[in-house]
Amino acid sequence: MQRGTLLVKRESAKEDRDYLLDYKSIELTGLRREHVLGVPIDNLTRDEAVARILQMIEARKGPHHVFFADPIKLMRIRGKRLSFIQEQADLILADGAGLGWAAARLRSPLKERIPMIATIMDLVRLAHKQELTIYLLGSRMEYLERVFFNMQRSFPGVRIIGRQEGAFGREREALVKESLRKSAPDIIFLGMGFPEQEQWMRDNWQHLNSAVVVGVDDAFDILSGKEKKAPDYFQVRGLAWLWRTISRPLLVDRMFLMLAFFFLTLWRSFRLPRQ
Repeated sequence: MQRGTLLVKRESAKEDRDYLLDYKSIELTGLRREHVLGVPIDNLTRDEAVARILQMIEARKGPHHVFFADPIKLMRIRGKRLSFIQEQADLILADGAGLGWAAARLRSPLKERIPMIATIMDLVRLAHKQELTIYLLGSRMEYLERVFFNMQRSFPGVRIIGRQEGAFGREREALVKESLRKSAPDIIFLGMGFPEQEQWMRDNWQHLNSAVVVGVDDAFDILSGKEKKAPDYFQVRGLAWLWRTISRPLLVDRMFLMLAFFFLTLWRSFRLPRQ
């Protein structure tokens, strides 16, 4: 029995080492950003994105901001009020498949779509293997508790050192900032919704230490199982953003932004010189 236990431990240690070496062996020099309708998008694979985040964590020169873009977000950060996100974000990742379509039309093709939920789980697994610390901030406490339970069940011992809901008054916010300062997490998953989470990040940059802060929108609600996900047809094709627009017709501004994105991409592509 003891020999079998030792063998399992050795195999587990080898698996952990190989998993980390996979990311550390990824070549990250020469990576580039493409511009889609004037907005920079990091042209990475999902593995390259995770490897780049690991590199930022290990450098301890943060805070760093990871932003997941889709067509509607892209149209909004083109505007003056939210243009700071383009400058603040260290990584801008193409979550929505519509960005891949637009980039291809504009002759700046992206390597692949980087889905937010899958990337979050990649980072949680990485944190578990590397003994990195995670802080969950945003959504409602009942959802966070469910997410915490699910992550602990899937990755026993993962170091989630804080979880705070996103709705708080001034006094509560001061306590959250102090908690972040004292705990100094490696990764903060910030789920206050776009663009509130990005604005909160900008206003509280000095309290984030060297963390990599990942804006996760409503991912906590989805990961908790409390909010219905988009149908598989939309999920597989990276069109969850489109499903949200269709399923919430009262959000007329989203529909206009989606149409503006589509027609602006076509207009820009028609104006490109023929090859």
